[in-house]
Formats: sequence, C-alpha cells, structure tokens
Amino acid sequence: MVLLYRWLIYGNFWIALGAVGLTYANSMMIYGQVNARLLCIAFLITLAGYNLQRIRRGKETNSSGQKDNWLTKNTFPLVIILLIAFCICVYFLIDFSVYRLIIFTPFLCIVIFYRWPILGISLRDIPFIKILLISFCWAFVTIFLPDLFFGKESFSAWIYIFASFLYIIGITIPFDIRDIDLDKRSKKTIPQLFGKKIACLLAVIILLLVAFVFLFLTHDFMFYHCLLSAFIVSFAYKNRLEWYYSFILDGLLVIIPLYFLS
Repeated sequence: MVLLYRWLIYGNFWIALGAVGLTYANSMMIYGQVNARLLCIAFLITLAGYNLQRIRRGKETNSSGQKDNWLTKNTFPLVIILLIAFCICVYFLIDFSVYRLIIFTPFLCIVIFYRWPILGISLRDIPFIKILLISFCWAFVTIFLPDLFFGKESFSAWIYIFASFLYIIGITIPFDIRDIDLDKRSKKTIPQLFGKKIACLLAVIILLLVAFVFLFLTHDFMFYHCLLSAFIVSFAYKNRLEWYYSFILDGLLVIIPLYFLS
C-alpha cells in the first residue's frame, strides 16, 4: 500500500489526474463537451512535465528526505515514464496542423527551462515569477488544449482562463509556504515577501474571489468547490505533513469532475 501511494504521489500520477480533472471541468463549462483523447493528452503532458522536474530535482538536491531518497532510487523508471508519455502525446497530436501546434512552444519552453538552467539560471529562480509560471502552464493545459479539439473561441473563454489562473495560484501558495526555508531568498516568493500567515490569507482571498467569479458564471458547483478549497488552504499557515500538500491539495483538482456527475 505504501509503495502504491509513493508511486501515485512521487511518480506524479496523482497530479496528472488533477490536470484531467480541471481539463474536464473547463471543457464542460466552456464547450459543453469533453473528449477522451483530450483528457489523455492532459494526463500525459502533465505526467511528462512533472517527471522532468522531478528528475532535475533529483540531480540538484542532496537531501536525505523520504521523497528525495525515493527520487534517487527511481530516476530510471521516471525517465522511462517520461519518454513513454511524451511519445504517446506526439502520437495523439500528430494530426493537428503545424499552425495550431505552434501555441505549444511557450509552454514547452517553460516546462524545459523551469528547473533546467539556461545561461546559468532556471526560470523558477527568477524573482517573483515562479508561481506565475506554474499557473500559466496549468491554464494552458486545461483551457488551450480543449480549444485544439473544439475550436470554439469566444470571449467567455478568457474569463475561465482568468479563473483557472487564479485558482491555481490560490492552491499553490501553500506549497511556497511549505518551501519558505528551502527556496533561495532571491526567488521572492509570496511567503518570503509577506510571511506565512499573510500568504495563507491571500491564498484564501484569491480562492474566494474565484468562487464568486464562478457564481457570476452560474456554475454553483464550482462556487462550492472553491469555498471548500479556501477552507482547506486556510490550514496552510503552519507546516503540515506531506500528505496535506501532495494528496489533499492536489486532490482538490482530482475530485472536480465529481460535481458534474451529480
């Protein structure tokens, strides 16, 4: 059971399911339909992207923590998973026009250079932008990917981009709170700038704002989901056990499709 949990969390299958959850929700809310191949791509591209970061983390850290020890022992399987996920993504996307696939360029650049340095610095080490990069990538995967399939561009889609962008910021701030003593001071993360309690309060306020955006859009289920997210995030001002971050917070994304089944 422990082995399964570690592969689910440390192997990034859980967060990849979270990408499926948010992609499903945005597809239904914006386009009123969903596509199985789209959900597979969202899963695989997230799995590949996060495993790329995990592999780089294993090269960077000398920590003896449980997660880092697991990464060191399982680097080769993670590389295999990354390659398989990438190849299947290419297969699923091969029949789209080059023009439409060009929109992947900024996303791929962020994923590749987020931890892997260019000119001596990685993107995540540039002050202020770490959380913005994460939120942009999530908004891209969960909203622009569906547009490849459904192609019904509308102004209302930008409201969902805004809401998804802010929602990811809201549930990502707790991770920066967790890493406040690990991140270099030069990164200028929100907790480093304002402290843990104010950062936690800001995350809650952002999620409440997103809740009312969804209420305005008449998506009551997402309104309640954002309230639930704000409640769970409100506990992040203190250090919590790893399962709170990697299972509970990431799990908020995984459970979103359940609202559409009721």
